[in-house]
Amino acid sequence: MSGLETAIRNALERSDRTNAETRARIYQSARQALEAGLQKQGIEDQNVVAQQRHRLEAVIHAIETEERAALKARPAPAPSVSLDDAVAPRAAAAAKSEPQPSAPSGGRREPAFSGQAPRDGQNDSGLGGLRADRDGPVVSTAAAGEVAARQSNEGRGAVAPELRVTDGRKRRRKRGRLLSLAMVVATLLAAVVAAVWWVETNNLLQSPAARDTNVANPPATVASQDFDGAAGLPTLGAQEGFSGDWVEVYTPGKTGVITPGPQATVEPVNDDGGQRILLTSGDADADGDVTIEIPAAILAELSGKTSTLALTVQATPGKSTEFAVECNFSSLGECGRHRFTLHDERVDMLFKVTFDRSLAPSAAGQIVINSDISGGGKGLNLYAIRVLPGQ
Repeated sequence: MSGLETAIRNALERSDRTNAETRARIYQSARQALEAGLQKQGIEDQNVVAQQRHRLEAVIHAIETEERAALKARPAPAPSVSLDDAVAPRAAAAAKSEPQPSAPSGGRREPAFSGQAPRDGQNDSGLGGLRADRDGPVVSTAAAGEVAARQSNEGRGAVAPELRVTDGRKRRRKRGRLLSLAMVVATLLAAVVAAVWWVETNNLLQSPAARDTNVANPPATVASQDFDGAAGLPTLGAQEGFSGDWVEVYTPGKTGVITPGPQATVEPVNDDGGQRILLTSGDADADGDVTIEIPAAILAELSGKTSTLALTVQATPGKSTEFAVECNFSSLGECGRHRFTLHDERVDMLFKVTFDRSLAPSAAGQIVINSDISGGGKGLNLYAIRVLPGQ
């Protein structure tokens, strides 16, 4: 994933990284490049695909967090003064100090033009070749000469050329937009090329059996402390949802009894993000655990089966945490301790539990959660706990 991360950072360096839409387009291009690479290689293993997607999202989240922090730390730009603002006061002062032309004896008043030749020894160098009427735009002395020549030729039937004023700034601005667009396209192409290169160099086109040149591995088993939070985790996408086979174990405000430890707090939250419980563990040991009761009727459906537990969780905004989950299901036994790395996006954390005992328990069980096993006091939002018996 380091090659794709480098490509994203290079793309941000070459583009307007202060624009949130530009950054979003770069992240989306990286996602599309990963999907294209996986399809090109014919990888259909959902575990491998989900793992690669999760790793890419973790990289994007880390980069976006850095970009937001850099924007907050950046000082506000100083106001700039345009050339028109600097020239206009001087031109207005010159127009007031210049004497107004008097009307001819015949009663016909000739119009005054900017750029008229200075009279009575007036010095014109202070304006840098620019003159202005009180109400007219600033024009050059050469343009004023053309107007004067046109006025003098009207009596002889001559036609003076039209005076055209062009704005060079519009042309420069248009060229700047074209260059910016070309730079963005080039950056996206570079990101796609980098993604394809990364997929090929990591031998993702080969099957898992071809990549593994060692002896045959024994069957995988689930044990306590066997999960590496940085390696990714299978999740259910928000667009898929949960089928009717899933059983709700805990829902804030509806089911379940939750009990915090001496160094833990439980706070109900209900806002635009939905109804949830904010769990905060101030200690990495048992004092910081939060216990959630599981009814015996639900445990009876898990006896003698391998089932799937799903925790719908989210870290607090702008933070990430590593939390732990344990379970004590009465006479069924325990499921070990599982550790997960969580960011500030709502996800469904899944893990398997197997209980060989077929005897249905008569007492309720418990699920124990510690929101921060580092002891830093970070919290997590718990939306729901669900179980899929026998699958």
